[in-house]
Amino acid sequence: MGKVLTLIVPSYNMEDYLPYCLDSVLVRKNLGKVEVLVVNDGSKDRTSEIAHGYEKNYPDIFRVIDKDNGNYGSCVNRGLEEAKGKYVKVLDADDSMDPDNLDCFIAFLEITDADLVLSDFTVVDIRRQPRKTIRYSIGDGIMYDMDAICTGPVFCNMQMHAVTYRRRLLTDMEYRQTESISYTDQQWIALPMIYVHTVAYFDRPVYMYLVGRAGQTVDPAVKKKSLRHTLRCALDMAAGYERYRDDVADRPVRQYLYARIVPMLKDVYVLAMEHFDVRMRHMLEDFDIELKNTSPELYDYIGSREASSFMGFRYINWWRLHKDVNTIPVRILSRLYKYMLKIRNIRHNGNAMSVPDHL
Repeated sequence: MGKVLTLIVPSYNMEDYLPYCLDSVLVRKNLGKVEVLVVNDGSKDRTSEIAHGYEKNYPDIFRVIDKDNGNYGSCVNRGLEEAKGKYVKVLDADDSMDPDNLDCFIAFLEITDADLVLSDFTVVDIRRQPRKTIRYSIGDGIMYDMDAICTGPVFCNMQMHAVTYRRRLLTDMEYRQTESISYTDQQWIALPMIYVHTVAYFDRPVYMYLVGRAGQTVDPAVKKKSLRHTLRCALDMAAGYERYRDDVADRPVRQYLYARIVPMLKDVYVLAMEHFDVRMRHMLEDFDIELKNTSPELYDYIGSREASSFMGFRYINWWRLHKDVNTIPVRILSRLYKYMLKIRNIRHNGNAMSVPDHL
């Protein structure tokens, strides 16, 4: 029996969460159609031992790939090399699936032929209690044309938990994520979209996204500590955009890519300026130069009024002209900018980012 869905489970020191995660994929009706690749990223705890226990009990479902530590992207890359399913989805080891809806989801994947399948997901707390469900209703029906929906706010604000790709799409484009850094989940929902032409929607929550765990990469303290990871991820996304720029020049997906890449680039500037000191100054200056060399288009846009301004004041461009300025004004401007950005996001309620006509 061919596998319909491959779940890639990147795992590093996840002994406290992995059993719950793997138990959640043991569906009743379509278990034989699931392939679960637990990619153990050089864990120092019992992650590998636990995963091998599932492989022993369910050898047709679970497979453990033990490898040296290479961070999140290396796990996704290795999983894609060994995946056999018609579709592929990434499942973080501290998250889980809804078993009942997953069973139906697999049946749905078996009969659909879309390049991308979007599904709802539920946010759960540390006790695994639901907090809210994120829904991706993008119109009437089940199948959609990518160019017709990719610039809408629902699609542009989609998270990786909602995404399942046709595996052949990823292998044909030789998709690779950046290795040895965190935050590459943003890459997963950026460049592959260039090759998506059809989108299907499954209207039930399949993924259960855990929030509130100490040490998660979304923790502000962790983000500050890992700024170099965000920086590298953003630059690689910019480089990817340049590589495919001609392919998307006349397609709406170009606007979608802006909606994904520009916030990552801005995160680097804002976070570095908010914690501005000598080390951050040198890091940001190097980043700014590399961005200019990598993608002059995105470099200019980041400094533009459309992308980085409040009350007409072009915040990033001002820094570029005053790189030797005292740290205090930079920090004040950064915090003002973050406040204005928060207000603007609330007001616009997540509308898609526009791309200037002249670019």
